[in-house]
Amino acid sequence: MTVARVRRGTLCGILLLLPPAAAADENPMDAAIIRAQGWTGSLLAPSPATPGRGVLALEPYIEDKLSAGSFDALGTLHSLPIVNDRYTQYTSAQYGLTDNLAVQALPAFSATQGGHLGLGDLPMRLKYRWFGRGEVGFWHPALTTSLGITFPTGAYQRLANSAEGFGAGAWFGAFQVQMQNFFTIDDHPNRARIWTTIAQPLGAVAVQGISSYGTSASFSGTALPGATAEFGVADEFAIDDHWVLALDLAQDFARAAHVHGLGGPSFQSGSDFVVAPGLEYNFAVWIGVIAGVEITPKAHNAGDSVIPQMAVNMFF
Repeated sequence: MTVARVRRGTLCGILLLLPPAAAADENPMDAAIIRAQGWTGSLLAPSPATPGRGVLALEPYIEDKLSAGSFDALGTLHSLPIVNDRYTQYTSAQYGLTDNLAVQALPAFSATQGGHLGLGDLPMRLKYRWFGRGEVGFWHPALTTSLGITFPTGAYQRLANSAEGFGAGAWFGAFQVQMQNFFTIDDHPNRARIWTTIAQPLGAVAVQGISSYGTSASFSGTALPGATAEFGVADEFAIDDHWVLALDLAQDFARAAHVHGLGGPSFQSGSDFVVAPGLEYNFAVWIGVIAGVEITPKAHNAGDSVIPQMAVNMFF
Protein backbone atom coordinates (compact mmCIF):
# COMPACT_ATOMS: atom_id res chain seq x y z
CA MET A 1 0.00 0.00 0.00
CA THR A 2 0.29 1.61 -0.85
CA VAL A 3 -0.13 4.12 -3.98
CA ALA A 4 -1.47 8.94 -4.87
CA ARG A 5 -5.86 10.33 -5.51
CA VAL A 6 -16.69 16.82 -3.43
CA ARG A 7 -18.78 14.32 -1.84
CA ARG A 8 -22.20 14.96 -0.28
CA GLY A 9 -22.15 17.01 2.87
CA THR A 10 -18.39 17.08 3.34
CA LEU A 11 -15.12 18.36 1.92
CA CYS A 12 -12.02 16.62 3.15
CA GLY A 13 -10.12 19.88 3.47
CA ILE A 14 -12.90 21.53 5.44
CA LEU A 15 -13.22 18.53 7.73
CA LEU A 16 -9.69 19.13 8.93
CA LEU A 17 -10.61 22.72 9.87
CA LEU A 18 -13.99 22.29 11.49
CA PRO A 19 -14.94 24.78 14.23
CA PRO A 20 -14.77 23.55 17.83
CA ALA A 21 -18.56 23.14 18.05
CA ALA A 22 -18.51 20.51 15.31
CA ALA A 23 -15.20 18.98 16.36
CA ALA A 24 -15.85 18.41 20.02
CA ASP A 25 -14.58 15.25 21.68
CA GLU A 26 -16.75 12.24 21.11
CA ASN A 27 -19.11 11.17 23.86
CA PRO A 28 -19.16 7.45 24.78
CA MET A 29 -22.03 6.73 22.38
CA ASP A 30 -20.21 8.40 19.46
CA ALA A 31 -17.03 6.51 20.32
CA ALA A 32 -18.94 3.22 20.21
CA ILE A 33 -20.41 4.14 16.80
CA ILE A 34 -16.95 4.92 15.42
CA ARG A 35 -15.39 1.70 16.72
CA ALA A 36 -18.21 -0.36 15.23
CA GLN A 37 -17.80 1.22 11.79
CA GLY A 38 -15.90 -0.61 9.03
CA TRP A 39 -13.45 1.31 6.82
CA THR A 40 -11.80 0.28 3.55
CA GLY A 41 -10.41 3.38 1.84
CA SER A 42 -9.66 5.82 0.77
CA LEU A 43 -8.07 5.20 -2.65
CA LEU A 44 -4.86 7.22 -2.28
CA ALA A 45 -4.21 7.99 1.38
CA PRO A 46 -1.52 5.79 2.95
CA SER A 47 -2.61 3.65 5.86
CA PRO A 48 -1.13 4.07 9.36
CA ALA A 49 0.55 1.28 11.28
CA THR A 50 -1.68 -1.77 11.85
CA PRO A 51 -4.01 -1.75 14.89
CA GLY A 52 -1.81 -4.07 16.96
CA ARG A 53 0.86 -6.72 17.28
CA GLY A 54 0.30 -9.81 15.13
CA VAL A 55 -2.35 -8.12 12.95
CA LEU A 56 -2.01 -8.76 9.21
CA ALA A 57 -3.62 -6.26 6.84
CA LEU A 58 -3.98 -7.23 3.16
CA GLU A 59 -5.31 -4.87 0.51
CA PRO A 60 -5.09 -6.10 -3.10
CA TYR A 61 -5.69 -3.39 -5.71
CA ILE A 62 -6.41 -3.53 -9.43
CA GLU A 63 -6.33 -0.42 -11.60
CA ASP A 64 -6.55 0.51 -15.27
CA LYS A 65 -4.53 3.60 -16.21
CA LEU A 66 -6.00 5.32 -19.27
CA SER A 67 -3.59 7.90 -20.73
CA ALA A 68 -4.88 9.94 -23.65
CA GLY A 69 -2.74 13.08 -23.53
CA SER A 70 -0.21 15.20 -21.68
CA PHE A 71 -0.03 18.65 -20.10
CA ASP A 72 2.76 21.02 -21.19
CA ALA A 73 4.71 23.47 -19.01
CA LEU A 74 1.82 25.97 -19.16
CA GLY A 75 -0.80 23.41 -18.21
CA THR A 76 -2.29 23.10 -21.70
CA LEU A 77 -3.58 19.64 -22.53
CA HIS A 78 -2.40 17.96 -25.74
CA SER A 79 -4.27 14.87 -26.86
CA LEU A 80 -2.67 11.70 -28.18
CA PRO A 81 -3.96 9.90 -31.30
CA ILE A 82 -4.59 6.72 -29.28
CA VAL A 83 -5.35 5.91 -25.67
CA ASN A 84 -2.61 3.95 -23.90
CA ASP A 85 -3.82 1.50 -21.26
CA ARG A 86 -1.76 -0.04 -18.48
CA TYR A 87 -3.27 -2.51 -16.04
CA THR A 88 -1.65 -2.85 -12.63
CA GLN A 89 -2.31 -5.23 -9.77
CA TYR A 90 -0.56 -4.49 -6.51
CA THR A 91 -1.06 -5.57 -2.93
CA SER A 92 -0.41 -3.73 0.29
CA ALA A 93 0.69 -6.34 2.85
CA GLN A 94 1.26 -4.93 6.34
CA TYR A 95 2.10 -6.81 9.54
CA GLY A 96 2.16 -5.50 13.10
CA LEU A 97 5.50 -6.29 14.77
CA THR A 98 4.31 -4.54 17.94
CA ASP A 99 1.21 -2.52 18.82
CA ASN A 100 2.78 0.55 17.17
CA LEU A 101 5.46 -0.79 14.79
CA ALA A 102 4.60 -2.40 11.44
CA VAL A 103 6.36 -3.52 8.26
CA GLN A 104 4.74 -3.11 4.83
CA ALA A 105 5.48 -4.47 1.35
CA LEU A 106 3.77 -3.39 -1.89
CA PRO A 107 4.53 -5.87 -4.71
CA ALA A 108 3.06 -4.97 -8.11
CA PHE A 109 2.53 -6.51 -11.55
CA SER A 110 1.63 -4.56 -14.68
CA ALA A 111 0.38 -5.39 -18.16
CA THR A 112 -0.16 -3.32 -21.30
CA GLN A 113 -2.65 -3.58 -24.16
CA GLY A 114 0.12 -5.05 -26.28
CA GLY A 115 0.42 -8.05 -23.99
CA HIS A 116 3.57 -6.96 -22.13
CA LEU A 117 3.56 -8.27 -18.55
CA GLY A 118 6.11 -7.59 -15.85
CA LEU A 119 6.99 -7.10 -12.21
CA GLY A 120 7.24 -3.53 -10.94
CA ASP A 121 9.69 -2.07 -8.44
CA LEU A 122 9.13 -3.20 -4.83
CA PRO A 123 8.57 -0.62 -2.05
CA MET A 124 9.20 -1.74 1.55
CA ARG A 125 8.29 0.45 4.54
CA LEU A 126 8.77 0.43 8.29
CA LYS A 127 5.99 2.32 10.08
CA TYR A 128 5.80 3.63 13.63
CA ARG A 129 2.77 5.13 15.35
CA TRP A 130 3.92 7.81 17.80
CA PHE A 131 0.55 8.39 19.47
CA GLY A 132 -3.18 7.98 19.00
CA ARG A 133 -3.64 4.20 18.93
CA GLY A 134 -7.34 3.41 19.43
CA GLU A 135 -8.32 6.98 20.34
CA VAL A 136 -11.29 8.76 18.77
CA GLY A 137 -12.42 12.37 18.68
CA PHE A 138 -11.37 15.31 16.52
CA TRP A 139 -8.71 16.43 19.00
CA HIS A 140 -7.20 12.95 19.38
CA PRO A 141 -5.34 12.29 16.10
CA ALA A 142 -2.90 9.45 15.46
CA LEU A 143 0.53 10.23 14.03
CA THR A 144 2.47 7.66 11.99
CA THR A 145 5.82 8.09 10.26
CA SER A 146 7.47 5.64 7.91
CA LEU A 147 10.89 5.05 6.41
CA GLY A 148 11.04 3.12 3.18
CA ILE A 149 13.24 1.81 0.43
CA THR A 150 12.22 0.76 -3.06
CA PHE A 151 13.99 -2.22 -4.58
CA PRO A 152 14.58 -1.94 -8.37
CA THR A 153 12.92 -5.22 -9.32
CA GLY A 154 11.14 -3.99 -12.48
CA ALA A 155 12.63 -4.21 -15.98
CA TYR A 156 13.84 -0.81 -17.19
CA GLN A 157 16.53 -1.29 -19.90
CA ARG A 158 17.41 -3.51 -22.88
CA LEU A 159 13.71 -3.66 -23.71
CA ALA A 160 12.13 -4.77 -26.97
CA ASN A 161 9.62 -1.95 -26.59
CA SER A 162 9.41 1.02 -24.21
CA ALA A 163 6.01 -0.27 -23.06
CA GLU A 164 7.87 -3.12 -21.32
CA GLY A 165 9.47 -0.68 -18.87
CA PHE A 166 7.83 -1.30 -15.48
CA GLY A 167 10.67 -0.05 -13.27
CA ALA A 168 13.14 2.80 -12.82
CA GLY A 169 16.25 0.69 -12.23
CA ALA A 170 17.23 2.85 -9.23
CA TRP A 171 17.01 2.40 -5.48
CA PHE A 172 14.78 4.98 -3.78
CA GLY A 173 14.60 6.11 -0.18
CA ALA A 174 11.30 7.47 1.12
CA PHE A 175 9.99 9.27 4.20
CA GLN A 176 6.32 9.71 5.00
CA VAL A 177 4.27 11.46 7.68
CA GLN A 178 0.57 10.69 8.10
CA MET A 179 -2.04 11.94 10.57
CA GLN A 180 -5.45 10.33 11.04
CA ASN A 181 -8.43 11.05 13.26
CA PHE A 182 -11.99 9.84 13.79
CA PHE A 183 -15.01 11.96 14.67
CA THR A 184 -18.74 12.19 14.00
CA ILE A 185 -20.95 14.64 12.09
CA ASP A 186 -24.66 14.30 12.91
CA ASP A 187 -24.03 10.76 14.20
CA HIS A 188 -22.17 9.79 11.00
CA PRO A 189 -18.61 8.52 11.62
CA ASN A 190 -15.79 10.18 9.70
CA ARG A 191 -12.17 9.20 9.19
CA ALA A 192 -9.89 12.04 8.01
CA ARG A 193 -6.27 11.72 6.88
CA ILE A 194 -3.53 14.12 5.87
CA TRP A 195 -0.12 13.02 4.60
CA THR A 196 3.17 14.01 3.02
CA THR A 197 5.56 11.68 1.18
CA ILE A 198 9.05 12.43 -0.13
CA ALA A 199 11.04 9.96 -2.27
CA GLN A 200 14.66 10.42 -3.34
CA PRO A 201 16.75 8.25 -5.71
CA LEU A 202 19.87 6.88 -4.03
CA GLY A 203 22.03 7.03 -7.15
CA ALA A 204 22.20 6.94 -10.94
CA VAL A 205 21.82 3.74 -12.98
CA ALA A 206 23.39 2.45 -16.18
CA VAL A 207 21.07 2.49 -19.19
CA GLN A 208 21.50 0.39 -22.32
CA GLY A 209 19.16 0.42 -25.33
CA ILE A 210 15.42 1.02 -25.17
CA SER A 211 14.45 1.89 -21.61
CA SER A 212 11.88 3.40 -19.29
CA TYR A 213 13.62 6.72 -19.89
CA GLY A 214 12.64 6.93 -23.55
CA THR A 215 16.06 6.05 -24.95
CA SER A 216 16.68 4.39 -28.33
CA ALA A 217 18.05 0.93 -29.12
CA SER A 218 21.56 2.32 -29.70
CA PHE A 219 21.72 4.34 -26.49
CA SER A 220 24.43 3.78 -23.87
CA GLY A 221 24.69 6.02 -20.81
CA THR A 222 23.29 6.68 -17.34
CA ALA A 223 20.10 8.04 -15.83
CA LEU A 224 19.26 9.66 -12.51
CA PRO A 225 15.52 9.62 -11.74
CA GLY A 226 14.03 12.75 -10.24
CA ALA A 227 12.93 13.09 -6.62
CA THR A 228 9.17 13.12 -5.97
CA ALA A 229 6.89 14.55 -3.30
CA GLU A 230 3.18 14.32 -2.55
CA PHE A 231 0.85 16.17 -0.21
CA GLY A 232 -2.72 15.01 0.25
CA VAL A 233 -5.87 15.12 2.35
CA ALA A 234 -8.66 12.56 2.47
CA ASP A 235 -11.93 11.90 4.23
CA GLU A 236 -14.34 8.99 4.55
CA PHE A 237 -17.95 9.77 5.47
CA ALA A 238 -20.08 6.84 6.66
CA ILE A 239 -23.63 6.87 5.32
CA ASP A 240 -24.53 3.84 7.44
CA ASP A 241 -22.82 0.78 8.94
CA HIS A 242 -21.85 -0.52 5.47
CA TRP A 243 -21.75 2.29 2.90
CA VAL A 244 -19.03 4.95 3.04
CA LEU A 245 -18.19 7.87 0.72
CA ALA A 246 -14.48 8.54 0.23
CA LEU A 247 -12.53 11.39 -1.34
CA ASP A 248 -8.82 12.13 -1.82
CA LEU A 249 -7.23 15.38 -3.00
CA ALA A 250 -3.49 15.22 -3.68
CA GLN A 251 -0.79 17.39 -5.20
CA ASP A 252 2.22 15.58 -6.70
CA PHE A 253 5.60 17.06 -7.60
CA ALA A 254 8.39 15.43 -9.62
CA ARG A 255 11.86 16.74 -10.40
CA ALA A 256 13.18 16.09 -13.87
CA ALA A 257 15.15 12.92 -14.56
CA HIS A 258 18.68 13.44 -15.90
CA VAL A 259 19.79 11.18 -18.75
CA HIS A 260 23.44 11.32 -19.80
CA GLY A 261 24.58 9.84 -23.07
CA LEU A 262 24.60 10.59 -26.79
CA GLY A 263 21.03 11.15 -28.00
CA GLY A 264 19.49 10.91 -24.56
CA PRO A 265 16.10 12.60 -24.09
CA SER A 266 15.61 15.59 -21.80
CA PHE A 267 12.91 15.94 -19.13
CA GLN A 268 11.31 18.82 -17.26
CA SER A 269 10.12 18.95 -13.67
CA GLY A 270 6.37 18.55 -13.38
CA SER A 271 3.42 18.56 -11.03
CA ASP A 272 -0.15 17.34 -11.09
CA PHE A 273 -3.31 17.71 -9.03
CA VAL A 274 -5.28 14.52 -8.44
CA VAL A 275 -8.90 13.96 -7.37
CA ALA A 276 -10.02 10.45 -6.39
CA PRO A 277 -13.65 9.86 -5.30
CA GLY A 278 -14.64 6.37 -4.18
CA LEU A 279 -17.50 4.35 -2.74
CA GLU A 280 -16.97 1.70 -0.06
CA TYR A 281 -19.04 -1.24 1.11
CA ASN A 282 -17.88 -2.80 4.36
CA PHE A 283 -19.19 -6.31 5.01
CA ALA A 284 -17.77 -6.19 8.55
CA VAL A 285 -15.19 -4.19 10.48
CA TRP A 286 -12.45 -6.53 9.18
CA ILE A 287 -13.32 -6.69 5.46
CA GLY A 288 -14.58 -4.24 2.87
CA VAL A 289 -14.33 -3.23 -0.77
CA ILE A 290 -13.84 0.15 -2.43
CA ALA A 291 -14.23 1.22 -6.07
CA GLY A 292 -13.54 4.62 -7.58
CA VAL A 293 -11.55 6.60 -10.09
CA GLU A 294 -8.40 8.72 -9.92
CA ILE A 295 -8.54 11.79 -12.18
CA THR A 296 -5.90 14.37 -13.15
CA PRO A 297 -7.84 17.55 -13.98
CA LYS A 298 -4.75 19.80 -14.11
CA ALA A 299 -1.01 19.28 -14.41
CA HIS A 300 2.27 20.72 -15.72
CA ASN A 301 4.73 18.57 -17.68
CA ALA A 302 2.78 15.47 -16.70
CA GLY A 303 0.41 13.00 -18.30
CA ASP A 304 -3.36 13.28 -18.44
CA SER A 305 -4.79 10.11 -16.95
CA VAL A 306 -7.98 8.53 -15.68
CA ILE A 307 -7.46 5.49 -13.44
CA PRO A 308 -10.50 3.37 -12.50
CA GLN A 309 -9.59 1.09 -9.59
CA MET A 310 -10.92 -1.34 -7.03
CA ALA A 311 -9.53 -2.78 -3.80
CA VAL A 312 -10.44 -5.18 -1.03
CA ASN A 313 -9.20 -4.49 2.49
CA MET A 314 -8.90 -7.37 5.00
CA PHE A 315 -7.57 -7.69 8.54
CA PHE A 316 -6.55 -11.00 10.13
